[in-house]
Amino acid sequence: MIHFSQGFLIKTLLSQISFDINDGLLLKKRLLTAVFVAVLLFSALAGSQLVHFSSANFFPDPGPDLPRIYIRNDGSVEPATAPIERTGNLYKLTDNIVLYTIEIQRDNIVLDGAGHTIQGNASRIKGYDDGNNGVIVAERNNVTITRLNFEQGDTGVRISNSSHINIAGNTFINGITMGIAVQDSRLVLIEANDFTDIYGPSVSCNGSANTIRNNKLTGSVYGIEIEGSLNVISDNRIELLLPIILDKAGSNIIARNNISGPASSPHLPDQNFKGNEGIALFRRCSNNIISGNNITGFVNQAIRITDGSNNTVYGNYFANNQFAIALGGLGDPVNNTFYGNTFTADSCKIHINNAEGTFWDNGTIGNYWGDYNGTDSNRDGIGDAPYIVEGYKWDNDAGGDVSFVSGQDNYPLMKPVDIAVAVIPEFPSWAPMLLTLIALTVILAVYRKRLPKTPNNQSYQEPNNTSLLKNSFFLKN
Repeated sequence: MIHFSQGFLIKTLLSQISFDINDGLLLKKRLLTAVFVAVLLFSALAGSQLVHFSSANFFPDPGPDLPRIYIRNDGSVEPATAPIERTGNLYKLTDNIVLYTIEIQRDNIVLDGAGHTIQGNASRIKGYDDGNNGVIVAERNNVTITRLNFEQGDTGVRISNSSHINIAGNTFINGITMGIAVQDSRLVLIEANDFTDIYGPSVSCNGSANTIRNNKLTGSVYGIEIEGSLNVISDNRIELLLPIILDKAGSNIIARNNISGPASSPHLPDQNFKGNEGIALFRRCSNNIISGNNITGFVNQAIRITDGSNNTVYGNYFANNQFAIALGGLGDPVNNTFYGNTFTADSCKIHINNAEGTFWDNGTIGNYWGDYNGTDSNRDGIGDAPYIVEGYKWDNDAGGDVSFVSGQDNYPLMKPVDIAVAVIPEFPSWAPMLLTLIALTVILAVYRKRLPKTPNNQSYQEPNNTSLLKNSFFLKN
C-alpha cells in the first residue's frame, strides 16, 4: 500500500488550484476557505456522552403502516409517551417497542435498548426498501445504538449519509430480512453483534472507512456485503452459505475471520461441504487484502475472484473445500498474488477461467501445499523444487472440469503457516481524510471548468493533475 504524508496530500490538493488576480481571485479564495472549513469539520467530530435514565410507556395501534417514534434534533422524544427515558444525551428504552420505527434526528447521542426488543411487522415484509424498519439514522453524526434486540420486519438498523455511527452489542434474530443496511456512509463501526436466521444479508454496507468486527453470523444464507473502499471486515465468526461478498470494492481488508459453512439443520442436512463459497469478489474488486482467515467447508470454493487486479491473499488457512481458489468468470482478474497460505491436501485444487498473471509466491515466500512431495536439502523451510499449480477449467466436450498446468509456486513452504501470528495491515488514521481530499479535488476540477475565459479567450491553464491513488473507487450509481 502506498503511504502519503498529510503535507503531500494538501500540497497535491492545492496544486489543482491556480489563482489569477484579474480573473475570479475573490471567488476562488472563498471556495478554498469553504474547502478547508469542511475538512476541519470532518476531522473534529466528537465522541458520545453517557448519562442516566427516566421512564414512559407507549403502545397505541400502529395502523396499516409503521408509525415512527422520533428523537428530535432539539433532544425531545415524540410522542412523549414513548417508552424512552432521556437523561442528557442518553436515551434508554424502558419497554419493548412493537410495530414502530425509531427515527434518530439528533447527533451525539446513545440509544440504549437495555435488553428490550424492537419488533417489526412480519406480515408485511415487502423487500429491502420497505418502511418496516427498526431504527433509522439519516444524515447524522456520532450516534451509538446498543443492547437492542431486533425481530421481524425488513431492516433492523438503516443508516444513510452518516458518519461515526456505532452499532454494538445488539441481536438481530427471528425473521429480520436484513440486519444492518449502510448506504453512502463512512466511519460506521458494527461490532459485537449477533445475527441469527436473517433472510437476506446480515450486513449490507455501501461506503468507505467502515469497520465490521467481532460479530457472530449464523443460520442465514448471506453474510456481509461490501461496496466501497477502505472498509475492514475482521475477527468475525461466520457460518453461512455465502459469508462475504465484495462488489465494486477496492482497497478493503478482510482479516482474521473464522469462515465456514452453516451447521447442519433440517433445511441443510449434514454433508461434507456445507457452504457455497467463502469470500467472493465480483465486479471491479482490486487492491484488496485477504489475510489471516480460516476458511473451511465449502462445496464450491473458499475464495472466488471474478474481476479485479492486484488483490493480495496471504496467511490464510484452507481446508475441506472443493476448490481453494476460483479465478475468472465475470471478467479477467490479473496480477493477483497468493503467498504464505496453508492449503491442506483436500484444498489444493484451483479453478481458473481467463485469469492471467496470477502469482503463487511473492518472490521469496510461497505457500504450503498439502500434496507437495518435494524435499528441502538445505533446511531453509522452502522446497528445492517448485510446486506445479494444477488448474481446473470447464470443458464442454468433456462435460466437466479438465486439469492443466496453470502456474507454479517457486518457493513452496515445507510446513503449514501459523495464521495466528500473521501480520494484518491496518489503514492509517488519516485514510478517511484522504478520501475527503480526493472528493474535494474532484469538486474543484468541475468548478474550474465553469470559470470565465481569460481576456485572450483562452481557458485557465492548471497544473497537471497529480494522482493520489492508482485506482479510483466509486459507490453505487
